[in-house]
Amino acid sequence: MRKMPNEQSLPPRAHLRRAGCLAAGLVFGFWADTAHAAIALSNPAEVAGQWDISLEDSSRTCRMTLRVDAEAGQNAVNMPAGCRRSLPILAKVGSFEVPSADHIALADQTGTPILDFTEESGKSFTASGPEGETYRLVPVSGSFMQKRMVQAASPQAPGFQAVETKTAAPTAAAAPTAMPSRITAALKPSDLAGRYAVLREGNKDTGCMITLDDKARAPKGGFRASLAPACRDQGIVIFDPMGWQLVSGRMVLTARKGHSTHLDLQPDNTWAKDPKEGKGLSLKKL
Repeated sequence: MRKMPNEQSLPPRAHLRRAGCLAAGLVFGFWADTAHAAIALSNPAEVAGQWDISLEDSSRTCRMTLRVDAEAGQNAVNMPAGCRRSLPILAKVGSFEVPSADHIALADQTGTPILDFTEESGKSFTASGPEGETYRLVPVSGSFMQKRMVQAASPQAPGFQAVETKTAAPTAAAAPTAMPSRITAALKPSDLAGRYAVLREGNKDTGCMITLDDKARAPKGGFRASLAPACRDQGIVIFDPMGWQLVSGRMVLTARKGHSTHLDLQPDNTWAKDPKEGKGLSLKKL
């Protein structure tokens, strides 16, 4: 049997070739591991924020908010009512968990998992539905988790350390971001009916409350709206909403004197007044 030469018997050039191969292998291994580094999650607070969930090979998508409620001892999932019609699998979703370092699980109120998402290539999380369909979960641009995933997916040289830069505080509040029309188009008046707290800019509670009825008709068209008599905000008292309707996915409030204001559904389930129509104001369902 022919014996393989040992390391000491290799000629000088062979040593160089072997060393070169080892070096190339180490470099390749480093870049490959860095480029596809998995996101190491340790607690639910790290993934709190806004996420877009979509069904692959379709146009159906929804923006949900993952929220850690320390007082209630539960990790809640909030989403517009239209999401559950667009993606029926979300009908019972009400909480979330981080079962392992690269998993995010959407569950019902009892904690039973409905969709178990696994991190994929540092760009998104994917999960399989009961019929083999694929759902994708992506953090909203600008969120802590989205920045972290971009960093993990980007190759970095040895010894490089990411430096967190501080940005100046914004001088003005960001404009409301309305939900996509493909989601709000599915809304019905019964989805909006109920009592709402009236908030001023910066989510300041005015102490006022508006009730939207989806049965009784308003004198000037649409359904009846009524302002609670305890309201002390002069601007809202003067407006005095008497009617409301749902037009192309937007809420339209009609004042006693006949003029109207338009509100758009936000990712946090509030309805924000169109910035073009004056000072910031929003409605939060109670």
